[in-house]
Amino acid sequence: MSVRSCDTLALNGDGIRMLKRLFSITVIASLAISGFAIAPKLIEAAAIAGFRHDPSQVLLYRLSPLDIKAYETAIESALAKDDPELARSLVDLATDRGMTIGHSLLERIAAAEQFSILRSTGQFLSGAVTGEADSPTAFAGALASDLTVIGDARDLAQQAIAYPHQDNLTVALAATGVALTGAIALSGGTSIAGKAGVSAIKAARKLKRLSKGLERQLIRLTSDAIDTKALQSLGRAFGDFNLNAASAQTRRLIKPRVIKELTETGDAVRHVFARQGYRGTMQVLESADDTADIRKLRRVSDDLGPRFRGALMLKRGAKLTLHVAEIALAFLGWLISAAGWLVWAAYYAARLSWALGKTAFRIGAFALAKAMPGQGLLSRRTG
Repeated sequence: MSVRSCDTLALNGDGIRMLKRLFSITVIASLAISGFAIAPKLIEAAAIAGFRHDPSQVLLYRLSPLDIKAYETAIESALAKDDPELARSLVDLATDRGMTIGHSLLERIAAAEQFSILRSTGQFLSGAVTGEADSPTAFAGALASDLTVIGDARDLAQQAIAYPHQDNLTVALAATGVALTGAIALSGGTSIAGKAGVSAIKAARKLKRLSKGLERQLIRLTSDAIDTKALQSLGRAFGDFNLNAASAQTRRLIKPRVIKELTETGDAVRHVFARQGYRGTMQVLESADDTADIRKLRRVSDDLGPRFRGALMLKRGAKLTLHVAEIALAFLGWLISAAGWLVWAAYYAARLSWALGKTAFRIGAFALAKAMPGQGLLSRRTG
């Protein structure tokens, strides 16, 4: 082989080694850069997995893709429905998420918030007489009627007369209301929380504003809870204006376990009402799939405060919990990227460790040879 051929081979070998080094440097640099992009997403996925049972955090996470246009559209919808409270809640939520609502829209909200005493007075009287609470003041009238047992007695009389085509859920809610009215008197008022919440559920049912899931659950709960003989006797007692007999039959009308469940649910509803008012309460009853959802939304109401109604509107049926599969699906691409990143990082970390180990060994051998210069000659002479 000629000298020129050997030089060419050596040059080609050096070029290949140089290309390998450049490739390794490129891969390591890309790993470093991609690590900065992947790491935050992995941290976010881990955080979401951690709060997947926290309904407030889950709700805010579900709202994170929404832009200012979505908020402005929702505000317009709230104003069209004469609900300035909801519009204001959406503004608070948008502001909290770093968005700025236009001045003209804010002026429209302020104008809509003006209160009409004449309209409100008329609604209050309507709610007290009919029990139909289709506005905040009408609900106040219906609640005032229920707290004096008149509203519950009216509903029980209507259902007793309708037997055997009575609505068991209305019977159960009204009978629970009567039972809680007596408990209020005996407890000095401590049962009023559940009473107000049960009245809110009853009002929402009349207005057909219970969610289908919640209504189905409550119907199942009360389907076999009514003593039909007591209901028949109650109808006769009301027909004879025998209030003592009516009171006795009402106490037998519904099973204690159902009263307990409705009272606990009513307490959660009343808690939301105290924080969010009538419209916020109706939103909860329209959104909750079951009584467990009501308890979750009670917690969200406490956490979000004035932003609650806006967040609940934008939720649009989304669940308040995240399943592991849902988290994995949302971050599947990043998880795959992270897995590939870890494989390449481990490979190049091993190569780097091996190279550093060889370098350290050579440096150590060189230092040892310098420290003991005669050791090699002595060994050869001895041999």
